[in-house]
Amino acid sequence: MHRLYIGLLTGLCLFICTLYLYPKEQNKTENTKVAAPIIEHVQHRGLTNTIVSTTRQQPEQVQTESAEALFKQAMQIRQCRNVPRSDEAFNQWFEEALSRNEVHEIIDTMKTRYEGCLSNTNRDENYVEKLINAAKMGSDKAADTLWLLAPTEIHQALRLRTLTRDEQVARMQAFTAQKYQVTEQAAILGGEKATLQLIRGYQYLDPDTGGQNYIQALAYSHYFLQTRQDSEVYGRVEWTRQYLEQRMTLDEITQAQQLASELQHRE
Repeated sequence: MHRLYIGLLTGLCLFICTLYLYPKEQNKTENTKVAAPIIEHVQHRGLTNTIVSTTRQQPEQVQTESAEALFKQAMQIRQCRNVPRSDEAFNQWFEEALSRNEVHEIIDTMKTRYEGCLSNTNRDENYVEKLINAAKMGSDKAADTLWLLAPTEIHQALRLRTLTRDEQVARMQAFTAQKYQVTEQAAILGGEKATLQLIRGYQYLDPDTGGQNYIQALAYSHYFLQTRQDSEVYGRVEWTRQYLEQRMTLDEITQAQQLASELQHRE
């Protein structure tokens, strides 16, 4: 009986211990399982913070300006380059204009430009370079403007006066070659004025040869007629095409047509 009593007592103790202690152990396990995703989440957040921190340490990237913005900047600098920069300078110009009986339209235009250029702090920048970059990006107006610059203006803008005669000639030749190159880029990107300038330009000068290039002129004529049927100057270009073909051999005409086809595939 004594042993039976001890056995029953022991069993009762085990039951009580299991009843009270097991839920605690189970809760520990459940808490561990719940805590695991939180730890993983914290580690993931730490990784994200590291990435953000690394990104902030990198140099800030400058956004590329649009072709239209570059063109507007170039034209503003061009208009302001020879405008008086102070009231004293403008008053002096005004008195000189009156003394030589300058027409009122010119005086009014200069006054308007002077007032508009007072806040322009970048009027000494190279606006020709901005026009070139805008034309590269497809600005038809920038490409067209490059062809409208007089040689004296180009000399002034590129600061060629301090160079020797040979250096000036070399720089002007390089500028002309680059003008043709960026105009071709603008033409391929849909520039109507750029294409017209090339049709006209190649009839007088090919910068690669120093002479005329009717094949290139005719090629851009065909290219224009194939892509600009709704243009107001379509008839004029058609006349130019006929004019050129009358002065070219059949082989030259074929070469021009093939080049025009290649230009269309480059769009």
